[in-house]
Amino acid sequence: MWMRQAALVLVLLATPAWADSFGGFSGVDRPYLVSPDRVCTPLKIANGAATGAPACEKAAADVIARLSFKPPIPQRGAKAAFAATASSKTLTVTKASGDKVVTWDALDPIVKVVEVYASQYEDRVAVAYTLRRMGKEVTDVVAFDLGQGQTAIRQPDPAQPDPTQPQPPVQKPVEDPKLTAALTAARKAPKGTKALAAWKAVLAIDAANSEALYGVAAAQLAAKATADALATLGQLAASAKPDAIEWLIQARFDPAFAALRADAKFRTAVGLDRKPTTVYEKVMGFGGQWEQTGTSCDKPEVRLTMQRDRTFKLRVKTTCEGQVYDTPFKGTWRVDGNRLVLGLPNKGKVTVQDEAPCSLDAVGDETGLHCLLGKDIEFTVLPTRR
Repeated sequence: MWMRQAALVLVLLATPAWADSFGGFSGVDRPYLVSPDRVCTPLKIANGAATGAPACEKAAADVIARLSFKPPIPQRGAKAAFAATASSKTLTVTKASGDKVVTWDALDPIVKVVEVYASQYEDRVAVAYTLRRMGKEVTDVVAFDLGQGQTAIRQPDPAQPDPTQPQPPVQKPVEDPKLTAALTAARKAPKGTKALAAWKAVLAIDAANSEALYGVAAAQLAAKATADALATLGQLAASAKPDAIEWLIQARFDPAFAALRADAKFRTAVGLDRKPTTVYEKVMGFGGQWEQTGTSCDKPEVRLTMQRDRTFKLRVKTTCEGQVYDTPFKGTWRVDGNRLVLGLPNKGKVTVQDEAPCSLDAVGDETGLHCLLGKDIEFTVLPTRR
């Protein structure tokens, strides 16, 4: 018996230390990737602490592909948002400000913290650490979920209302009835001098109204007043109104401005030759039309069209061995931080289950839109240049 025990000791001593490696956070869901094929769920936080071990399971390659894991972002140097320290079995994660995020106890004493990683939106944090197990140093990875209602990690902001207390109803901005009536009249005005007068009437009420500046520029160009039209577009480009960029992008593709598309002043005003700086401009900057080229039995053909009014139309066409499946979708879209969310109506309502996340990812020299619609439909579309 002692000989078998001695042999086991020799095997353990001869076994090299092993290590888990962190593969990044999912871009479409909460999990994270450990080593080549283990998908784990980050621990939730309650009262500033997390308990237990993350639940992990081995996943097939197609499952890992659908979860779209993003390269990890190490927290180092002056730009680090998080840090971690260890004392005996206790791991403590803090913000760069020093505020505690979470404490967690490992099963064995922690030797040292190897690396700290944050997700793209800093809603999840992972720590790689070493510990001694069966006489050897090994590396483990644990991650924590800082989002989805994990308010315990955030210090209360005295300027913000207490979320635990009843809040008064949100007051909608009061619309100016004169402005509403003027906009309605301008939209219905016939082309020509009447349209120009109607849009100027709107500007008399709201001098920086984005739609009115757009309408005035279009009417001026129709009247062959090119210099005036360019000056009005320049005024729109200098506007601080949040929707100004939407009307500038609209002008890029409106037939009313087709005669100016080669004009350097026009291109500068509407931003045709500069790189997009906001998510809206990335999504709509080429006209809001995106597509994926399909291949038989492998990848569906996808055409996605998004409008300025935040609606979209989507067609997913799959062809395989003579069978064709052409599925249309329609709904609404919104910008959520650095990503896009498609809302698919369910009996006239949009619920969390009906929302499909889309991330803006680099595809070669272009920016692609990677969307996951349930478990069976996933695609990456590229902008269609008009």
